[in-house]
Amino acid sequence: MTSRVAVAFAWLCLPYLSLAVWMAATGRLASVAAFAASVLLIGGLLAIIAGTWRRFFWLNTPLWLLAVVFAGYTLTYGDVPSELLAYVLATSSWEEVRGFFGIWQGERLLVEAAVLVAIYLMLAARSPQTLILSRGVPTWRRKLSATVVVLCAVAALNPGAIKGGIAANPLVGSILFATGPLHDARSLVQGSGIPKVRYGADRIAAIEMHILIIGESARRDSWSVYGYSRTTTPYLDKLRGQAIFFQHAVADANVTICAVPILLTGMSPSGFDLKAVRGNLVGLAGDAGYSTAWLMNQDPHISLLTGIHADRMVYPPSFHTLASGKLPLDQVLLPEVRAQLEHATQARFIGLHVIGSHWAYDSRYPAQFKRFGSGPPLTYFDAVSGKPDQRVVDAYDNSVLYTDWFIGQIIDAARTLSVPVTVTYFSDHGEDLYLLDGQSGHGAASYSKHQFDIPAFVWANSAYRVAHPDKVQAMEQNADKEIRSHNVFYSVADLMGIHWPDAKPEKSFASATFVPDLTTPLIAGAGGTRVTPGQ
Repeated sequence: MTSRVAVAFAWLCLPYLSLAVWMAATGRLASVAAFAASVLLIGGLLAIIAGTWRRFFWLNTPLWLLAVVFAGYTLTYGDVPSELLAYVLATSSWEEVRGFFGIWQGERLLVEAAVLVAIYLMLAARSPQTLILSRGVPTWRRKLSATVVVLCAVAALNPGAIKGGIAANPLVGSILFATGPLHDARSLVQGSGIPKVRYGADRIAAIEMHILIIGESARRDSWSVYGYSRTTTPYLDKLRGQAIFFQHAVADANVTICAVPILLTGMSPSGFDLKAVRGNLVGLAGDAGYSTAWLMNQDPHISLLTGIHADRMVYPPSFHTLASGKLPLDQVLLPEVRAQLEHATQARFIGLHVIGSHWAYDSRYPAQFKRFGSGPPLTYFDAVSGKPDQRVVDAYDNSVLYTDWFIGQIIDAARTLSVPVTVTYFSDHGEDLYLLDGQSGHGAASYSKHQFDIPAFVWANSAYRVAHPDKVQAMEQNADKEIRSHNVFYSVADLMGIHWPDAKPEKSFASATFVPDLTTPLIAGAGGTRVTPGQ
């Protein structure tokens, strides 16, 4: 092997060696053998096909480019391409891809990739056309075969590690990604991943606009509109009399993966099963003749697993999420909301699933909303340290302040319309703060008041109040009753004037016949533990 071949071969191996080192550094030593065996097997086959070193490097060019991208993603995000990237790709347009490469992170990646490719192509072009496996050196083939056999034998000692090692091979991993997570994500985005039933719905023959905002980790006792001592909701405080604030809204679950599907399908928590989902509020609205839009600044698979497929699906984080490693602020959805409201020539339903007050609290608002407290940025250990920390409460309250502003932007945009409009807000679940509750976060497998007590309200403009005084009156009468997540499906459909054979007016807080559900247990934790208040 000449020096030129040695340099080119070293450059070719660089992304593969990086992946092997990453696996070893993350405690996946057993997977390294399977990884190395798969790489050597593919490389050996290409060497036999190519015959000469130069052809070998040229044949490897597309695989090497794939390996560079695969290794770059894996080393950056600490895992091989999986669900997150799949949902990003499935919900991104070519315009968004071009937009990503217009920001500094994208531009840097393009420059780095161009430099790497230029070096590889130069080394490949300068490599000799000598034979790789000449007839006089048959031992190369035997050594390669023996090495692959030994590596496979080592990998076989830990069968569970074989899959991880093979999945880290850029070629095999990319095929697995394309046929697995990416295929599933596209099916869900296109609405073909979950079987659906037709509702047989219709609606009132009028142009109306209805907006549903699903909040995140919103704790009712931290909103000043409900009596909190700090002024965390100045906009909503001024909305008393214009909006109906429900005083006893309760989340059916304290984890998003259960709470949001229940909210969007009307399934009772007693019989909740994601596999049983056959329809949702967005599908019902579309079936009734509404134009639909679904905007996500959240983990998209929550919506997609619920079978959401709107006329307009928007996931603005896209490649910016991967570049920054975190979700953007909820205001990223506002341009799309305003664009949707401009189309007031047809009945429209707009749903938003936002990141709200999810941890890390101090990353959920811009600097100008840091009204409460001061100090260094929070870490995860600050939230779960088991020690009272005023900074955690301050950051959480600032996130509520920002949510109040965000909601205000949507309502102010809706005020400009002359057609009937409603804006409904309902959080997925609440949140515990250690300083105030003696525990932190949400998702505990037991009942905790502030993980289930949430803020909820409906704002209706004057045109809606004139057109539907009965529904407004019913909500005012039901404002002091307990309402649950599974009531939202029936209630928002009721607000939209949708009628279908399985409608249940007694489950709609916009109906005079509403009956509160005071007996069905709540879901605590991802394990599905059923609890009752005080348990």
